[in-house]
Amino acid sequence: SLVQHKHNGPYMWVAPRGHYEFCHFDPDDNFLVPCQGRKRVRLWLPQDFLSLYPNPLGSMGKTVQFAVNSDLPDLARHPLARGVTCLEATVLPGQMCFIPAFTLHQVTAIDDSISVNIFFGDHSLDKNAFFAKILRPPQRDAFIYWMLNIIEQNRPSPSFANLLSYLPRSLSQFASKLWAENPTPEQIDVLVNIICEHLGIERSLLPVAHDYETRKHA
Repeated sequence: SLVQHKHNGPYMWVAPRGHYEFCHFDPDDNFLVPCQGRKRVRLWLPQDFLSLYPNPLGSMGKTVQFAVNSDLPDLARHPLARGVTCLEATVLPGQMCFIPAFTLHQVTAIDDSISVNIFFGDHSLDKNAFFAKILRPPQRDAFIYWMLNIIEQNRPSPSFANLLSYLPRSLSQFASKLWAENPTPEQIDVLVNIICEHLGIERSLLPVAHDYETRKHA
């Protein structure tokens, strides 16, 4: 089986001809399979995500969407989009398109279409292989932006201060729920430091990752 560590799905999508899905990225690897009708898929590299003008931090949604018009970029308004490499393909019924996590993509239904997709991660004996992958280039910067977007989504909440009090534990539980992964304390520390720097707070005021290491490996 190509998918041995499923995150979510499969999902079925029914779309009329001309349906346009705006450019975004997802926090999982993804297979898109048209069953009926053709799909046009555009892909941009994760490291180019700032050049396509992501929505501001704190924008709602599980994904991050982008302001640049994929069909006709307004280069006067979005000059960083000039020269950014875009890969484009027509995916036929029965074919499969692999979209790696945090890879920007835009999908258009060329015909009335039915398709399925599934979100998944790395199959490995290590329970943190996917997490380790997205902490490395080329996904790293896009992943961090996505994570900070979630932080900003939750910042107005009355429970935000409590979340920060248990930030290492909260991040570990988040990764477990979303990806069925168990990040190492060192991986969690990387994220905690990034979040603290973004929020302008002292890392020393938060519990260290080792506070929950015993619980994780019990």
